[in-house]
Amino acid sequence: MLSASEANRRYFREAYGTGKHGWATDKPDPYAVGFLKQLRQLIPGARLLDIGCGEGRHSLAAARLGFQVTAIDYEPLALKRARLFARVKNMRGIVFRKADVFHLPFPDSSFDIVLDCGCLHHQRKSDWPAYTASLLRVLKPQGFYVLSVFGRTFRLFRGSRRPWHIACGAYRRFFTPKDIVELFERDFDVVAMTEERGKDGGFWHVLLKRLEQDR
Repeated sequence: MLSASEANRRYFREAYGTGKHGWATDKPDPYAVGFLKQLRQLIPGARLLDIGCGEGRHSLAAARLGFQVTAIDYEPLALKRARLFARVKNMRGIVFRKADVFHLPFPDSSFDIVLDCGCLHHQRKSDWPAYTASLLRVLKPQGFYVLSVFGRTFRLFRGSRRPWHIACGAYRRFFTPKDIVELFERDFDVVAMTEERGKDGGFWHVLLKRLEQDR
């Protein structure tokens, strides 16, 4: 039986190999973009890390807003497609790099902003401490974290009695506001948290600011 991690890798390899999956390839999430526009006013030209960048839709949006963007994904086919889209859009200066969120190849405090639109909700709860530790290591004190995760009403969780499952070959987990606060309250203040209820169901979009010192 495949582990959740192995199932995810197989799923994403096939998804990016065929280009047939359920998410947008070039249109960034408007909630994430809205947060980035706010941050542009506070820290113009900031260094931004896009975790699990996929085809790069949020990386390109951040670069258009003037951020210095580094984008990572552990799937080479995703990065291949992201570089292609960047060339087609004539977007230069984005650094695309193969990397795993649990082993980020960057010095401490490298980034002013970390963006995660779709990575955390594919991680098992037992891996959350390693995820947050990796995030905190590369994010500057008082830096910002932009997060988008599945909510309870996302279409693939309808009728589910538990907060996680393996669907379409990938591990997925939904979050509640309480989950998000409890996971990050030691290290972050929640600046904004918004629920999206679209045709596919719910997402939570969150803007957090790292504390100068942990509580």
